[in-house]
Amino acid sequence: MLQWLRRDYFWRQLHLWSSLLLGIQLIAWFASGLVMSVLPIEEVRGQHLRKALPPVNWQQVQLPPQQILAKYSVDSTFSLSQRGSDPVYLVTTGEQITAISALTGQALTALSTNDITTFARAQYQGSAELLTPEFLTEIPNEVRGLAPPIWRVNIADAEHSSLYLDPMTGLVQRVRTDTWRTYDFFWMLHIMDYQNREDFNHPLLIISTGSALAFSLSGVVLLLMVLRRKWRHSAADSKN
Repeated sequence: MLQWLRRDYFWRQLHLWSSLLLGIQLIAWFASGLVMSVLPIEEVRGQHLRKALPPVNWQQVQLPPQQILAKYSVDSTFSLSQRGSDPVYLVTTGEQITAISALTGQALTALSTNDITTFARAQYQGSAELLTPEFLTEIPNEVRGLAPPIWRVNIADAEHSSLYLDPMTGLVQRVRTDTWRTYDFFWMLHIMDYQNREDFNHPLLIISTGSALAFSLSGVVLLLMVLRRKWRHSAADSKN
């Protein structure tokens, strides 16, 4: 084995085959890194299309959280939110989320299509037309990570923008545009997760990075071998 490691042939073959495995992926890495660094992250996230609702005055709340939580199991979790300008408690039990008015203590019903249109318009910072809301029971890939159901309001603009709103509170959860979709495509190429687009530890990425390491190390070894050979020839010529 040590004899093989000393031969140029071994390192040349390793360098060649690792370069073949790595070449296309290197182009994808560099191209995707360039695109992601060029695109402004605020535009990718759609912040330029998003307008925050007026803040809630929580001092007007008459019902303390303890009074609300007493009606639910100890395994329930609790968070603060808002529906428009009204304060809302969100109680999560398992996969069930209940929105409760912090003013009356009543459980809130899901918002209607007209309500969603109103909330979407209130949180949209633009002048394009908002199309009819769509109630989705399955989460699209571009908003992976959110829990169903969810409302989607498409916008008739050049970016094919979409607002995704919570069905209980009407708050915009995500903004998606063609800029985001472009970024997400190159993000997929960069991390090589072609299904979920979020896993850094899959075998394909490990193999590719291992090939990159082999390519780099074999190149260094070949360079040192060439330099060593030149030094030997120079030393032999100087003696003659």
